[in-house]
This record gives sequence, structure tokens and C-alpha cells, in this order.
Amino acid sequence: MKKFIFFLLSVSCVILMSCGDDEPIPDVPNVPDWTEDMPSDDHLVPPVVSKIVGLTEETFPVIDGSDSTEPIRTLLAASLLEGYECFWGPSPVDGSRVLYISTNSEDWTAIRLLIQKLKENNTHPSYNNLIDGTVELIICARESSEDEQNYAQEKGVTLIEKPIAFDSFAFLVNRANNVNNLSHEQVVGIYSGKITNWNEVGGEDQPIKAFTRNRNSGSQEKMEKLVMKGTPMIDAPELRGGSMIWPYMSLHASVDGIAYSPYYYYLNMSESIEYVKAIAINGVPPTKEHIRDKSYPYVSSVVAVIRSDTPADSYARKIFDYLTTDDGKKIIEASGYVAN
Repeated sequence: MKKFIFFLLSVSCVILMSCGDDEPIPDVPNVPDWTEDMPSDDHLVPPVVSKIVGLTEETFPVIDGSDSTEPIRTLLAASLLEGYECFWGPSPVDGSRVLYISTNSEDWTAIRLLIQKLKENNTHPSYNNLIDGTVELIICARESSEDEQNYAQEKGVTLIEKPIAFDSFAFLVNRANNVNNLSHEQVVGIYSGKITNWNEVGGEDQPIKAFTRNRNSGSQEKMEKLVMKGTPMIDAPELRGGSMIWPYMSLHASVDGIAYSPYYYYLNMSESIEYVKAIAINGVPPTKEHIRDKSYPYVSSVVAVIRSDTPADSYARKIFDYLTTDDGKKIIEASGYVAN
């Protein structure tokens, strides 16, 4: 009988606990409906790839990262080690969809060891853990933030960041909202407080609730760097949330809301597509096709990160290098991401 390994840290805890001010905002008409991408199949078969010599549960490095890159880390372990499979299932912690790993092995010592090495502490803590040396490799949905770079400098640590995949940064609304498209200028107008009603962008006469994320979260860093680019954002603490699932929960009950998220999380992990939709920006939807051809305006990098003092013969360094090989790209594509 298969033993299902729930290696998310949060799951383990549950088990243990039982533009210028005067410039006009251009009007961009709604685009026609497009064919949306479909979430990954429930059963995810690890691709057939070359193995790293000597890599076992015992030698596997301690890996951490952001919520939305958890499937890459899961599939990476299942692909590089022998006897593992993966499947999508509901999280017992929140309303998300997570990738689990399963095995027929009777070696519980090896399984428990693997669980301990597959961490999920979110983006900002993952960077700090790598800087502190408590993990050996991280895979995150964004590059290091200014705060993390400053912390590394304080600790005398240099980070090596390498893009391994692409994602899009998606804007989300309730499916009952008739707005399907915004221009870049309209998005900036909403999140700088210049546009406050949906009727200003082709929607109903309703005040806009612009949900945001906490400082140093992966989504917030992307929002500030990819979208706002120095334009100050609205300060609305009551509309700010810390968890990845929070914007989705908020939009379920808010026809007048707008939020943002990595597209991969929306498509494969949110369990909210029935209630929430990703909208087009400048007439281009954030689909995998438009991530791959870079026609969507907010395409972002998923990065693997190690410390510069990571030994060249370590398995952390070997996996870091492996991720951009042809076999590494097979794993990334199989996870549902677009490989670099």
C-alpha cells in the first residue's frame, strides 16, 4: 500500500499538533474571452531523467523556497530519487492545492529523512535561512529583495541567483466582475489611488477594493518592481494580507476586489478558478503561451539560489547546476512551469 509523504512544513505542523499626476489614464476596452490554461492533471508522473551519481535521501540537500515553487521542489526530489511518484491534492491547512509525493518503499528512515530536507518556509524566510546556513539551496518565485541583500551583506554572505523558469504576474478579480482587461496605466492608477471606481475602467459603478500583500512577500516584491516601478502604492492595512491564499479568499466574497498573484499559483494551486479569474493586461492574457513568447507584460523569473561558498562537489551545487540542463528543464516543464 502506498505511503503518502506530506512534506510541506505547514502540513507537518498540523500532523504534529493534530505616471505623472496630471496625465490621463488611457481607456482600454475589454478583450474577448480567451481559452484559459487548464490545471495540471491530478497524477504527475516524474519525467525520465539522468540521475546525479550518489544522490540519495541521505545525501539530498536541505531545500527551501516559496509556496508557488513547492511543486518544482517536490517533482525534483521525485525525479532524482528512485521509486517516487507525485499527485495533486487538497491541503489540510487551507484552500490550496498542493503536490504530494508517494512511494512504495518500506524504508521509513529514508522517507522521514527526505521529509526533513524538503522545507517550505515561504520566500523571505527562505532567503534568510539560506543566508544563515540552515538550508543549502532555495527555489523562489523572485530574486532577493533589498532587505535580504542587506541581511546577506551584514552576514558577509554572497548569494548566487540563477533563473530556471518563467512565470507571469497575474491580476485577479471575482468572476462576477465584467472587467476582463486593464492597461498597465490603469493598474498603476488603481494601486496608486488615482482610480477608485470600476466604472472608470469599463466596469460597474462600484468602489474598487485593491488588495495588497505584506512587505517582502514574493508577490509584493514583484508588484513593486514589475508593475509600480517606483510609484507609491496605496496604504490600506485592512486590505493587506500575509498568506498566499489570502487574496483568493478575499476575492471570493468581493465582486469589487482586485488582487495579484503568481500565475502558476492561480492556475495550479489556488483551488479558486471557479470563483476568481486572471485578467488580461494591455489586451494580453497571462497564459503559458504568452509567458513563453514574452508578449504578456509582466513575465517574471523563478530562481534557484545558493551561497557563493557552497562547495563545488556538494549536492546542493550539483542540483543547482542540474536545473538548467536539458534534464533539469524536463522536470521544470513537467511541473507546469515554463523552463528558462
